[in-house]
Amino acid sequence: MQDKSHMPYTDAVIHEIQRYADLLPTSLPHAVTRDIKFRNYLIPKGTDILASLTSVLHDDKEFPNPGVFDPGHFLDESGNFRRSDYFVAFST
Repeated sequence: MQDKSHMPYTDAVIHEIQRYADLLPTSLPHAVTRDIKFRNYLIPKGTDILASLTSVLHDDKEFPNPGVFDPGHFLDESGNFRRSDYFVAFST
């Protein structure tokens, strides 16, 4: 783990594999704990929901050319590892 900070490309490749593979595209079911309004829809408390992780992992605003395997999605201009809020490989 001490070497991780010195291996940004390896870290980026691992993240890109998880993003590109999209192993759990719909995540696991969750229940809404309170009434919530989401994009003009009311989701009542107790409703079971499935989040679509694919729509996030392949968002072209965050990942240019999302259908292409590119570790550069997780590297900045200097080649340093760049975290992304859109990286939700297993759950939201």
